[in-house]
Amino acid sequence: MKRKQHGFSLIELMIVTAIVAILLTLSYPSYINFIRKGHRSDAQTTLLDWANREEIWRADHTSYNTGINPDNTEYYTYTITVTASTYTMTATAQGSQAEDTETGIACNVMTLDQTGAPGPSGHQVCWKK
Repeated sequence: MKRKQHGFSLIELMIVTAIVAILLTLSYPSYINFIRKGHRSDAQTTLLDWANREEIWRADHTSYNTGINPDNTEYYTYTITVTASTYTMTATAQGSQAEDTETGIACNVMTLDQTGAPGPSGHQVCWKK
């Protein structure tokens, strides 16, 4: 008389493990790209916020504020170059964020100036949400 077996055989567990490993291998690059886009969006928000602060300062004074600079993060370093009538803010990616790309264009350096124009030229695709 045969006994009814419960559970999974070793070969069934190995097949499921292999399928899960293949799915993870295929989805991991998309996940990393999604995370990088999130960090890029944070950097863009920081640049826009600090540009707004510069414009508020300029409304009350005759020039832009030379004494402000956003704090660097784990993923971006920020610099602001200010003259009396212009400014350029730059977010430079660091670490693994430096490999961020959008449709083949490197999005590792983003700039914003007093006109509100994102840059560098040709990198507007990096600013799309």
